[in-house]
Amino acid sequence: MRRPWLLLVFLVTASGLAWLWLDPSDLRLRIDPRSREVALILPREAQGLRTSAAVLRALAELAPPEQREALRAGLARATSEKAERATVGFIPGQPAELSENPPEVSIGGKVIPGLARVQLRGVPHGYLLVHAAPANALLETAARRRWLGRALIEAGAQAETATIAVGETDDGAFLVATIAFAYRTGDEAEAALACLTEKQGDFDALGFAARPGTDRITRQTKLLVIRLDIETGLVLQALQRR
Repeated sequence: MRRPWLLLVFLVTASGLAWLWLDPSDLRLRIDPRSREVALILPREAQGLRTSAAVLRALAELAPPEQREALRAGLARATSEKAERATVGFIPGQPAELSENPPEVSIGGKVIPGLARVQLRGVPHGYLLVHAAPANALLETAARRRWLGRALIEAGAQAETATIAVGETDDGAFLVATIAFAYRTGDEAEAALACLTEKQGDFDALGFAARPGTDRITRQTKLLVIRLDIETGLVLQALQRR
């Protein structure tokens, strides 16, 4: 039986919520603050990874159809030239704003919660960080493109923001991604976790693990953190069909 490609291994990790004891400074990017979704790319880290080219091509799906090829070309150039970093801001109704090697700013720009820094460092060879506020437009695109399973889309439906970090294992066998949903209240976060666990069905077959205490941590932090390990072959098969 064919399993949804993004639910091959699906973990809700309590360990990721060790962020509670960290207090990283906010990430302030030189991007138009009206951007609904923003992306931070580390092209040097992406070099040589099996999935990075396909994932960055897919990133352009957040832009209007007429802008996607130009954005893909810009992202490919930034990667081939090994820029230290690149940023993209997606402003509704306007062209996506791609910038190579932009400095962080102390005032102005787009502010991303500092925990995103920890999230990106938490995946092996992390090369892409996407932050969406509000989360709903990103989830709509993910559902339409079948990037995420229905249960995960439903669990994130009430989230205020979504932050995704993407990397790859040392041996190139798996793409590794973490998704952090932030909710208004601890009750909403715990309800989302409960919804997710109820929808999974056969936990063993899906590789799902809700560790003891995850519900309490979720309530306390208002965060639901999910880790996905997906075989790179499945990632390439799914994204190269687009």
